[in-house]
Amino acid sequence: MRITRMLAAVLGLVMLGLLLASPTAARPPFRLPGYITDDADALTSSGRIAVESAVQRLYADRHIRLWVVYVDTFSEDSAVSWAQSTRRDSDLGDFDALLAVATVDRAYAFLVPATVPNISSRQVDDLRRNQIEPALRRGDWSGAAVAAANGLDSPPGSPGWAPLLITLGVVAAGLLALLLIMRYRRRQRRAAELAAARRVDPTDPDALAGVPLETLDDLSRQMVVDVDNALRTSANELALAVEEFGEQRTEPFTRAVNNAKSALAQAFTIRQQLDDAIPETPAQRRELLTRVVVSAARADRELESQRRAFERLRDLVIHAPSRLDGLTRQFVELTARIGPAEQRLAELHQEFDAAALTSVADNVATAKTRLAFAEQNIGRARELAAHPVSGQQAGLVDAFRAAESALGQARALLDAVDHASTDIHHASATLPSTIADIQTAIEQATAQLRQAQSVGVPHAGELAAARDAALEALDTARASGSTDPLGAFTRLTRASADLERLLATVAEERAAIDRLNRALDQALFTAQSRVRAVSDYIDTRRGSIGPEARTRLAEANQQLQAAHDKKASNPAEAITHATSASALAAQAQSLANADVQSTERAYTARYGSSDAGAMIGGIIIGDILGAELRGGFGGGWSPTSYGGSSGDDGGGLLGGGGRF
Repeated sequence: MRITRMLAAVLGLVMLGLLLASPTAARPPFRLPGYITDDADALTSSGRIAVESAVQRLYADRHIRLWVVYVDTFSEDSAVSWAQSTRRDSDLGDFDALLAVATVDRAYAFLVPATVPNISSRQVDDLRRNQIEPALRRGDWSGAAVAAANGLDSPPGSPGWAPLLITLGVVAAGLLALLLIMRYRRRQRRAAELAAARRVDPTDPDALAGVPLETLDDLSRQMVVDVDNALRTSANELALAVEEFGEQRTEPFTRAVNNAKSALAQAFTIRQQLDDAIPETPAQRRELLTRVVVSAARADRELESQRRAFERLRDLVIHAPSRLDGLTRQFVELTARIGPAEQRLAELHQEFDAAALTSVADNVATAKTRLAFAEQNIGRARELAAHPVSGQQAGLVDAFRAAESALGQARALLDAVDHASTDIHHASATLPSTIADIQTAIEQATAQLRQAQSVGVPHAGELAAARDAALEALDTARASGSTDPLGAFTRLTRASADLERLLATVAEERAAIDRLNRALDQALFTAQSRVRAVSDYIDTRRGSIGPEARTRLAEANQQLQAAHDKKASNPAEAITHATSASALAAQAQSLANADVQSTERAYTARYGSSDAGAMIGGIIIGDILGAELRGGFGGGWSPTSYGGSSGDDGGGLLGGGGRF
């Protein structure tokens, strides 16, 4: 009986243990019957509804299925292994995510296929750590599933519609503001360019070559409008001018108007060609626009010059009485100077030889005839001004201009007599120093011309002609300096001025050539030094330097050779080639440095530093490099091909699991 009671007690204890252990029995992986499996009774009715809604929304939005399972404990496997086995048993595919939670073990796994679009491993891990695990830790079983569904529906790092729309709106507003700013700046720039273009000589095609094409177009449009307006005004003024002064006097004005009409017609024809539907190349467009601007500008200048001449004519007619009074006063003044001038000329004949006074001997007699001619024309002009007749104003203008010119010549003749004594004495006193100065200039010119035979001298032909003219003036001065010092002095100073001007020009240009040659020598030295240094660098490290650096060095050598070839014929172009050689050499050095550094790091990391220098210098080329660094020599150089690896998800599952 005692044994029976003992067996019964043991059996009762075993049954009690089984009853107590059955709620938390480990659940092996199994085939999920539906999207939400709650074997642990973790979800409330409201929580289950929330999870179902989130799962359905995820599928509707992104066609991703989320399976959620709650058990008490997992089997002996880890949470991730249990979840993977359950995925296989449940035949879950490339768009099926799984959240498995063991509520008693406080373990979970969240697995997402890598084939799900727009989801990265980092995003899944962030979703696990920042949303799912915190909810599980709080015991919010439904909240963890809802967080998983919402996270997959709007993965971390991808904006929702509202932020996206806001961002797009901000970008659109920024683009609009940028467009407005760019348009304003473009208008400001075009206005500044047009103002600068208007300061360029519009009649010079070479000056217009530097004007931007759009600005040249704007300038041509303004020019044709301005010239058309000026032409219309000038045509009206021409009609009045012909009526007032006659066709002969206004012939230059008529010719200018007709020329302007022809030029403007041509300009409008070209503008029509530019504005039609047939496009032109930029070169053709620039040529046509230049023709418009040049022809319009030249017509405008001719109109302006004739308009001013016409205004002076009208002003003369309007103020004829007062202007004639002025001429009368000049006539009286000059007539009063005739007697003293005759007396002064007699004194000069007593003081100097007749040959020295050749230039002024007939001045007084000639001045008398000019004054008589002026008096005659002043009288005629007064008659015409007192009785103006339409069409006879040209006679008034002619008489006035004739009297004005005659008075001017008479004044100059009498002034020459008054100044003759002073000028002759000054010429006699300064003639020796002038002769010495021109001799020095002649010697300098001769020396420059000798150099021209070997090294070349700018303006050699002009310089030779000026020197010969100076020699001729010097010979004349030596022969007639004592009898006609003023004439000799005048010829010497003119010849000396021409020769000195050419000598100064030659000296300035030679100095510029010398500066250019010095700059060329410096540029060649710099280029040669850099090319040589890079070549030596590559030679001593040829085992690690690829084709890019070598190509730049080859180009630098070509530019350096071109600089040497152009040194004698075109120093400026030679400097350009030398500068380009230096820049290419610098690029080659930079590329070579990068290759060497990359190779050093890769080789040292893989094989150590013992043979790195020999490998980089190209000393070790045999089996080591052939076997170990294959791909660096033969199939194209790639210093960065040593070491390193790249990886991707390559399919599989993202996510993981753990305890909470």
